[in-house]
Amino acid sequence: MSLFWRIGFDGVTQQQMATVTGLSTSSLYNSFGTKAEIYREAMSEYLRRMQFVLDPLERGNRGREDVLEMLARIESVLRGPDGGFGCMATMAMSAPVDEEVARATRRYRERLRAGFCAVAERSRGLGESAPEPAMLANVMTAAVLGTLTIARADAEGDELSAHVEALRSFVNGWRQQ
Repeated sequence: MSLFWRIGFDGVTQQQMATVTGLSTSSLYNSFGTKAEIYREAMSEYLRRMQFVLDPLERGNRGREDVLEMLARIESVLRGPDGGFGCMATMAMSAPVDEEVARATRRYRERLRAGFCAVAERSRGLGESAPEPAMLANVMTAAVLGTLTIARADAEGDELSAHVEALRSFVNGWRQQ
């Protein structure tokens, strides 16, 4: 997964996959299938790991605090050992390997959007001045996906930090009515 995340599907060679796994190229393909099949598994694993980031949106009950928690989790992933690679899903969205990967990344975007919509509804129910749910979901989904894309391009992290801080400021604006 880290190899595809770091280099991208097109950049990964058969020899690199064999080296990373410690298998011969024939054992690699006999055990795991084609490069595309291995990539699909890597993408599935990445999206499973990103559940950690989506949990506050999908399972939270605190309104804007859930979004702030989600942003903190994104930042922890992006500051982690693989964080300099940005987001594997946003990388795949721009050049999906096949329809299965396109569907997986579409579901990820839909879950992100639905999570933000649910948070806006919860926030309003808690008396916070959250924007209209559908509008908030669209704006935050675009902002988060853009921030995740920038994370790959910003090796130093200054631009990333500025974007995450701007998102926090926006969310902190949803004060009690």
